[in-house]
Amino acid sequence: MYIHVAAFEEPSEPTRTCAPGPKWRYRMAIRYTADRDDRIFFESFDEEDDYYTRRAAEQAALHYGRFAVDLIYGMA
Repeated sequence: MYIHVAAFEEPSEPTRTCAPGPKWRYRMAIRYTADRDDRIFFESFDEEDDYYTRRAAEQAALHYGRFAVDLIYGMA
């Protein structure tokens, strides 16, 4: 199994608000190549997207990637 994490910039203009969220243009994604199961269809995987600053998105990608590896090795 491989774990893929990425920090990427949204192509659209940031929304002008004073609240955190879409005003920051960077997002983080984590995926893995293991076989899929029914858990991907539950609501817990359908939460709102988080937006980050570029540095925060990069740090989140590294953090959650390492966390996923640690979790998988802990289950073995």
